[in-house]
Amino acid sequence: MVLPTYIILLFYLHSFLCKGENIVLIIADDLDLVLDGMTPMKNTLNLIGGKGATFLNQFVASPICCPNRASILTGRYQHNHLTVNNSISGGCNSIEWQERQEPNTFAAHLKNEMNYITFYAGKYLNKYGSKSVGGVNHIPPGWDWWAALVGNSKYYNYTLSINGTKKEYGDEPEDYLTDVIANLVKEFFNRYNSNDNPFLMVLSPPAPHAPFTPAVRHIDKYKDIKAKRTPNFNTLTQTDKHWLVKRGPSPLPQKILPKLDEIYRRRWESLLAVDELVKSVHDLLEQKDLLKDTYIIFTSDNGYHIGQFSMPMDKRQPYETDIRIPLLISGPGIPHSTVTKPISSVDLFATILQIAGLEHPSDGISFLRKTLSNDRTVLIEYRGEKSNYKPNTGCPSDNDLNLALCNQELACKCEDARNNTYSCIRRISPLHDNIFCIFEDNEAYIEAYDLTQDNYQMNNIGYSMKREHRYKFRKRLKKMVSCQDNECIFTNLGNTYY
Repeated sequence: MVLPTYIILLFYLHSFLCKGENIVLIIADDLDLVLDGMTPMKNTLNLIGGKGATFLNQFVASPICCPNRASILTGRYQHNHLTVNNSISGGCNSIEWQERQEPNTFAAHLKNEMNYITFYAGKYLNKYGSKSVGGVNHIPPGWDWWAALVGNSKYYNYTLSINGTKKEYGDEPEDYLTDVIANLVKEFFNRYNSNDNPFLMVLSPPAPHAPFTPAVRHIDKYKDIKAKRTPNFNTLTQTDKHWLVKRGPSPLPQKILPKLDEIYRRRWESLLAVDELVKSVHDLLEQKDLLKDTYIIFTSDNGYHIGQFSMPMDKRQPYETDIRIPLLISGPGIPHSTVTKPISSVDLFATILQIAGLEHPSDGISFLRKTLSNDRTVLIEYRGEKSNYKPNTGCPSDNDLNLALCNQELACKCEDARNNTYSCIRRISPLHDNIFCIFEDNEAYIEAYDLTQDNYQMNNIGYSMKREHRYKFRKRLKKMVSCQDNECIFTNLGNTYY
C-alpha cells in the first residue's frame, strides 16, 4: 500500500506566498461556532489557535454536508459544482461529480502538478461508496492513501474503503472511527521520511454529527451541561420568519428540552476524541521535526442549531448557528492573532494551492494574501429536500412528501422541505454586518438582518428597509448566484448597505 504525505489544512491571512509546505486539513462534521462548539476543543484551541490564527468570520457556501464539502474540495459555489444536496440525484458523489469535479480538486492539482503525497481518512461525501456510482472501488483522482467512510457519519459499525478495498468495523471500543483515523495517521508517519515529497493530509472525523456518539472513555464528561439558552432559543412563533420556521409548535413543549440538552452534551463529548486526534497529529509532527514546515487547518463543513427559533436540531437554515463555522490555522510565518476578515468555504481551495505554490481559477480567494479585504460579501446557497418515500414517524407530516426530517420525539417539527430553498449574501466590514436572503417559494420570501443591531436575528428587516436598500441587495444577490471565478469576489462595496 502506497502511503501519501498528509496535509493538515489550516487557513490564515498570510503576507507571503508559501511553496511546497506540508498541509494538514481537519474537517469536523456539523461543528458550530456560535453555540460554543469549540469549548471542548482545548488542545485544538491551544496548539493551533494559540500558535496561529483564529478566524471569527468564516461562512459556509452551503449549510449542509455534501454541498459544502464539494465547495471546500473544488473552490466552487454550489451553482458551479452542482452538488446541491446530500442525494446522488442532487450531485452528491454522482457520476457527473466524479467526471467533472473530482479531477479538479485541490488534491488532484497538488498530486499531479507538485507531486505531493496525499492522504484522506474519514467522511468524504455522504453518498460515497454507493454501488450505483462505483462503490468502494472508486478512488477519486489525486489520492495516494484512501481510507474513506462509506455513507454518512457513523462512529461504530461502519465500512471504510481502504484504497478501494472494503473493510468493515464493529462496535468494540477500538473500532471508534475517530480513533481509527488517529491510528492511520500514526501508520503514515511511521513510514514518512522528511526527505520525501511534501504531503497533503485531510482528516474528516464524524464528530459531532448525529448520532452524537462519544468514545467510551468520554461518556458523561459533560453530564451537567445544557444547551445554550440564547435569546432566540425556543421562541414563540415569529411571524417574520419563512414558513418552515413559523410552522408549529413554537415554543417547543417543555418535555422536549431535556432531549435537546442531551444532544448538546453528547456533541461536546464526541468532540473530545477529535481534540485528542489534533494533539496526536501535532505531537507526531513535532517528533518527526515536521512542525516547522507544516500548515495545520481546522474547520467544519457546516454549523448546527439546537432549539434556536424553536427548531429542535439540525442545520439547513440561513441563521448564524448554521452558517458561521470555526477556522483555525497555524504554520510557518503565521503570527498568533485573531482575524475578523470575512472568509468563505470556497477560499480553502485557493489557500491550499497557494501553500503548495499553485494557482487555479476558483470562486474564492486565498486568505494568505496580504491584500485580502476586510469588506467583503460572500454567497450562501441551499436547496431544500423533500422526503423520498412516505415516512412512518407517526407525525401528521407523514402524508406530505414535501416535508422532510420530521421527528415525533421532537414534537414533529420538520427541519426541511422541498421549497426550503434560498440564496443569501452575507457581508462583513468594519461598519457593516448583515445578511439578505430570498427564498424560492411561492412568496419569494425575504429575510434580512442587521447584525450590528440584532445579533440573534430576532427582527427581520427584509420588508421594512428602504426600497433603495432592498434593490441594492437584490442586485448584488442576483449577480452572485450566477458568478464564476473572479466575478464572485465582491469587496470594497462602500456604505450602500446597512
